[in-house]
Amino acid sequence: MKKEFEEIFFVCLLSVLFLFGFCTFLKTEDLISESENRSLETFEHFTAESFISGSFQDNFEAAISDQFVLSSKIRVGYNYLISKMPTLNIEKAVCENHYLEIVNSVDMRRGTLNCEDYILYYPIPLEEKTDAIEENIKRYNHLNNIADTYYYFVNESSNYDYEKNIKVADFVKLLKDNLTGDYHIDSFDFDSYNEYKDNFYKTDHHWNYIGSYKGYVDIANMLGVKSSELMKPTGEATNHEYYYGSGAQRTKNYSIKEEFVYYKFEFPEHKTWVNGEVGSYNHYADYANHEYNYDYKTNYYSYLYGEDEGEVIFDYNQPKRDNLLIVSNSFGNPIKEMIASHFNKTYVVDLRYYERKMGKLFVFSEYLKNNNIDKVLVIMSPNFVRKEENDRGLEL
Repeated sequence: MKKEFEEIFFVCLLSVLFLFGFCTFLKTEDLISESENRSLETFEHFTAESFISGSFQDNFEAAISDQFVLSSKIRVGYNYLISKMPTLNIEKAVCENHYLEIVNSVDMRRGTLNCEDYILYYPIPLEEKTDAIEENIKRYNHLNNIADTYYYFVNESSNYDYEKNIKVADFVKLLKDNLTGDYHIDSFDFDSYNEYKDNFYKTDHHWNYIGSYKGYVDIANMLGVKSSELMKPTGEATNHEYYYGSGAQRTKNYSIKEEFVYYKFEFPEHKTWVNGEVGSYNHYADYANHEYNYDYKTNYYSYLYGEDEGEVIFDYNQPKRDNLLIVSNSFGNPIKEMIASHFNKTYVVDLRYYERKMGKLFVFSEYLKNNNIDKVLVIMSPNFVRKEENDRGLEL
C-alpha cells in the first residue's frame, strides 16, 4: 500500500513539475525590471538534487514573482502545494526556519516564517545605513543637556534574522555608543520567534495589547512610577471583526486573519487637546458600544488608540506631579494616555506631523520652557531612528 501511494505521489509530483516547467516555455523571460530598475529572477533548470535541497523551490518562488502577471496568486498556490507534499522532507526544506517573501510590499520587504501566518519584515542589517543613523542619534545629545531624558526602544521583526537566529541590528548598543550626557534607557526586546508572536500582531508591525501593556509597565518603572500606582486592565474585549494591519495593507494580502483584541481600562478624569482643539484622543467608548463601521481596510489600531497627531495634551490636574513631554511615533499610541495618568500635564509630540498640523516649527528648547516640562520620554523604533524627520527642532 505504501509503495502504491509513493508511486501515485511521484506521478502527481512529476505532473505538477511538468506544468510549472511548461509555463516557463510559454513566456519569454524578462531580465530587467524597468519600473524597479533591478535585475529580475529567472527560472533555473530542474534537478532532483536542487529540488530535494530546496534551492529549486526558492528560485522558482522568486521567479514566479518577477516573471508572471498575477504572481502573488500563483505564488500562494505554489507555496500551499509545496507545503502539503508529504515526502522528501519538502516541508522542512521550504518552511522550517525559512522566510517566504510576500509580494507587492510598498515599503520594506515583508515575508512569513515557517509558512506561518505572521507577516514580518525581512531582516534589515544595521550596517546598511549606520553612519546616517549615528548622526540622527547624536542630535539627541542636545536634548540630554537641557532635559531629564528617558529613551525607550521597541525592537521589532526587522531587527532579527530567524533563519540564522541572530540579531542583525542592535539599536540599543548603537544608542549607548552615540548618546552622551545624562540620560536613562530601556528597551522592549524578545529572545525568540515564539516570544515575538506573543507580543505582536499577525498582520501588523506594531505590538499587540499584551506587548503594548508590557511596554507601558517598562516605561512607567523607568520613569519612577510605583508598582502600586500602575493602571490595571479591567478586562479583555474584541470588536469581533477580523483585523488586517499594516502588513496586510502594505502587501494587499488579506488571507491572514486575526481578531483585534484589546485591554479595557478605566481612565481617571482628565482633559484632552488634539492639535490645539479640545476633544477625545481614543475611541474606547465607541468600541465598548460597538459603534464603528467594519471595513477590512479599517486601521483598528489607530482608530481605537488614536491617530498619529502633531500634538496631543493630557491634563490630569495633578499639580504636585511633574509635567512630561513624550516624543514618539505610532508605537506610543496605545500607551501614551496611560503614561500620562501618572503626571500632571503630558504633552505628546510626533515630529513627523507637528509642523504641518500645528502650523509652526517645533523647537525643543522653547517647548520645554513654555510648558514647564520636567521630564522627556522618547519612544523609539527602528524606523524612528533611521529617519531624520524624527529629530526636527532638536538643536534649535
